[in-house]
Amino acid sequence: MYECKQCHIQIKGSLKSCPLCQSELTGSPEKSPFPIIKAEYPLSQKMLRICLFITLVAIAICVGINLSRPQDGWWVLFVLAGSGCFWFSVLVALKKWHNIPKNILWQVIILSTLAVFWDWKTGYKSWSLEYVLPFLCIGAIISTCVLAYFLKLHTSEYILYLILDAILGLIPLIFLLKHKVSILYPSAISVSISIIVFGGLFIFRRDLFFSEIQRRTHL
Repeated sequence: MYECKQCHIQIKGSLKSCPLCQSELTGSPEKSPFPIIKAEYPLSQKMLRICLFITLVAIAICVGINLSRPQDGWWVLFVLAGSGCFWFSVLVALKKWHNIPKNILWQVIILSTLAVFWDWKTGYKSWSLEYVLPFLCIGAIISTCVLAYFLKLHTSEYILYLILDAILGLIPLIFLLKHKVSILYPSAISVSISIIVFGGLFIFRRDLFFSEIQRRTHL
């Protein structure tokens, strides 16, 4: 058994220094009193690995098909890019899983940016601004409110992200005023819901609304 001459304590296990004073220990090591627990991957990680493997198999099949028919164009590049975008979004979601409202906000930003990029690279048909951005903002606002209700989150835990979701929901108003979209109703619904959110927070949570803004902006 190890012994620390400074602290006059005996220590089991195979530590090289005293956990109290960090002095060198004397004596011989003993078997650790703590059991060795083997790390086991949770089901979610196993499922994630399975999905990743399925993605790799699908990519490999697409590569093989495209190489055998090069006259159809290199469409496999879209498959690779789409898979990369999908897994990038999934990894961000897993990294921020502990804060669901924040996770939702990040997903709106990431998916909107990727949609605009894809729209631009495929000839720009404006579907990213007409459909994707408005519906993502609408979904983010609704899902944040629903999850906050069912998870019984305190208002201070989600109000900032709800405000940011509502701000993003007003962005389609810019494209409406600039006549950048031809399909109007998704953007109009997004703007209307954002106005309702701001009005509801101002009427029913006015003190918390302004205190959160002051705290975050240091005013």
